Amino acid sequence: MTPSEFARNKFTAFIENVDAANMDKPAAIRALLDTAASALAEISSIEDAKNELSFIAANIGDEEDYSFMRP
Repeated sequence: MTPSEFARNKFTAFIENVDAANMDKPAAIRALLDTAASALAEISSIEDAKNELSFIAANIGDEEDYSFMRP
């Protein structure tokens, strides 16, 4: 299992929990994104986290896993 597959599986479970709790889905996803970005910045750097988020935003909707090409 790749890290992307693992994350997608966990995200599916996260969304199921959000739905079961009748939470605002976009707000919950934004909170998860904020948490993940903060965690990435803690283990790398704020600049690396910004670059990763920019890469993801530029390639949103692309189903390929290009982790080897990320800055």
